[in-house]
Amino acid sequence: MRVVIQRVLEASVSISGTVTAAIGPGLLVLLGIGYEDGAEDIDWLVKKVAALRIFDDADGVMNVDVRDAGGDVLVVS
Repeated sequence: MRVVIQRVLEASVSISGTVTAAIGPGLLVLLGIGYEDGAEDIDWLVKKVAALRIFDDADGVMNVDVRDAGGDVLVVS
């Protein structure tokens, strides 16, 4: 399993010039899952990504996760 995570102000996915998914501020997750990856691996990764404290708190310190920041998540496989 491989994952690349980027904090974004906005992100979208287009197929043949048509936007199929779009988000505002949040996380863009590029995800690669292999046949050997099980449900427990995926559950662990989901919890890990959701718990990343990479958004600024009221003091400007990266100490808030995407849920508490009210952000969106766009996952691209």
